[in-house]
Amino acid sequence: MDERTPVVRAVDLGTARLLPDVDRPAAWLLTVDDAPQSYLDLDDPTHLEFEYLRRLGHVVDTAAPPGAPLRVLHLGGGALTLPRYVAATRPGSTQRVVEGDGRLAALVAETLPPPPGAGIEVTVADARAAVDAAP
Repeated sequence: MDERTPVVRAVDLGTARLLPDVDRPAAWLLTVDDAPQSYLDLDDPTHLEFEYLRRLGHVVDTAAPPGAPLRVLHLGGGALTLPRYVAATRPGSTQRVVEGDGRLAALVAETLPPPPGAGIEVTVADARAAVDAAP
C-alpha cells in the first residue's frame, strides 16, 4: 500500500479499520469494531507488536531448526502478520490461512497483499471444517 491514509470498510463481522502507525513508517494496525486484530510492519515482518503473536513466533522458532521451512495451517489471518513472519524467518514454507471473514480477506489482499513468492495461500472457509479436512 503506497498511501498512509486510514482505510475503513464494512467486513462480514463488523467494521474493519487499517490505521497507519505514526511511529513506524510502514506499519499498520488492523481493528475490527475497534478491537485490535493485527499489527503489521511491511518493512520488518519479524516485528511482532502484540504479545500473543510474539509467543506464537517463539513456538514457530522452536518447531524446527532455524530457517527450516514449515508447513503451516493458520486459523484466522487478520493482516497476515504471523504468515509473513514465517515467510521471513523460514523461506520456502508453505502456508494456508483459513479466514472466516471473506470481506476482511479481500480487504487485506487488496491493501496489504503478501509479497509474491511468500508461499501464503488464503482461503475463505470455516476454521473447524479446515481442521477436519486437513491431512
